[in-house]
Amino acid sequence: MNFREDGRGDMNAMARLLVCVPDCAESMAVQKYARYIHDLLGGQISCLQKTTKDDKPSNEQTAIDCDLFVFGEPEQSFNTRLLAGSPCGKAIAQTSTSFLVARRPRWPIQTILLIVRVEETDEAAVDWVGRLARQSGAKVSILPVLSCFPSVYAPASSEETALGELLSPNTQPGQQLRCLSQRLAQWQIEGTLRFRQGEPECQIRLEVTEGNYDLIVIGAEPYGRWQRLLMGELVAPMLGWLNRPLLIARPAWAAHGTVRDEGHD
Repeated sequence: MNFREDGRGDMNAMARLLVCVPDCAESMAVQKYARYIHDLLGGQISCLQKTTKDDKPSNEQTAIDCDLFVFGEPEQSFNTRLLAGSPCGKAIAQTSTSFLVARRPRWPIQTILLIVRVEETDEAAVDWVGRLARQSGAKVSILPVLSCFPSVYAPASSEETALGELLSPNTQPGQQLRCLSQRLAQWQIEGTLRFRQGEPECQIRLEVTEGNYDLIVIGAEPYGRWQRLLMGELVAPMLGWLNRPLLIARPAWAAHGTVRDEGHD
């Protein structure tokens, strides 16, 4: 996928997909799903060898230049996942490109949930949503959530303040949300803004449950481990309960090796 100087993707460019196929019953479904995504985006598609529950992508594999890494999870028991963590979490930490967790893949894609946090990686998330929705005809719901300190440190009125910032055109979050929505409208993509109150993870859980989306898209957390511990993170907790595909978008400077730390330490 080609990127302009501002880091946004070219809507007409073709994408290079790298697919990691699991050695389990889901193998054929992951392959078919990856082929479906490739048919939407065009470009090239390459497959890695099948991985088992004890494997993780090697440095050589994750270093292959691609625009989207499609990862099929190997089978893993609940106890193993609890003690060792999700294999896709480890793979995400090893890659610097956008990452699609092909968990219980479902297609055709008719509904997409775009989660925005008013962070720099939102641009990359919108680019992927734009390309996939324009080709599939999917309807898009936009759920804005603001990263915030854990509630034990936050004032009681923090929820109302955050929602006010998202709704007000006079604030930076409000202006950025309006720009992201306008970009989808310019691409003639049908989109709906969704607003919820509560902790960000609770908002996402409720929206995913009620919306029954085919694909969830979110920007990668653009800060380091200690900042994630302080500010709270969304991607890792989602991997613990989400039961459908999740696309974690990274911007061009991350995918193409520009020196900029995303904090996978």
